[in-house]
Amino acid sequence: MPIEVDIITNTGTLLAVLISLRHDIYRAAVGFFKGLVSKQARKEDDWHLAILVILGSIPTAIIGLLLKPYFESLNTPFYVSIALIVTGLILWFAPKTANKSKIKDISFKDALLGGIAQGLAVIPGISRSGSTITAMLWRDINPELAARFSFLMYLVVSLGVTIMSASDLKEAELGLGVLFAMFLASFITGFLALKLLFYILKKGQFKIFAPYLWLVATITLIKLLLF
Repeated sequence: MPIEVDIITNTGTLLAVLISLRHDIYRAAVGFFKGLVSKQARKEDDWHLAILVILGSIPTAIIGLLLKPYFESLNTPFYVSIALIVTGLILWFAPKTANKSKIKDISFKDALLGGIAQGLAVIPGISRSGSTITAMLWRDINPELAARFSFLMYLVVSLGVTIMSASDLKEAELGLGVLFAMFLASFITGFLALKLLFYILKKGQFKIFAPYLWLVATITLIKLLLF
């Protein structure tokens, strides 16, 4: 698959997250810059949110850079199917409810563990959002807050990947019309998927994604076995 497909679809999803979490992004950005010049601002939740996102993104970047070369060879239907089964188990046993519902309730340790979980998603077939949100849930963080924090960390990593990969578009094999169509499709599906995800998390039904993952993995494994 041409590299531009990954870049364009990632950019579409990135824009969907930017729009969906625009209020949180604004809070974190303003809080960060205020905190740089004001000691009082560093006591506020917005500064705390910004630092948590930055802190959580560090282990993600380190793990991704160190382990990605080792796991690229596992990007095959068999290994991805096994990883999908593991992802399903992660979602199935995720806690339904949690008590921490405010930004100030998230500790630096919570952020680091969330970042580690996100970094391990470099393994093909392991869901980035699924593993990160589940890690937050196990840390007793409210499902909606866990999802918001998870996608804020995703933004940092995804934005970095998009910037680093932008130069590859100069050698794109596909036409601009095709690339725009893929961008639009990824943006729309990403935006709708976020709406659905937050709705499901509010209902405490995160595990309903697990049977779908198991079904896909089973069909793939059967196909590999028979054909």
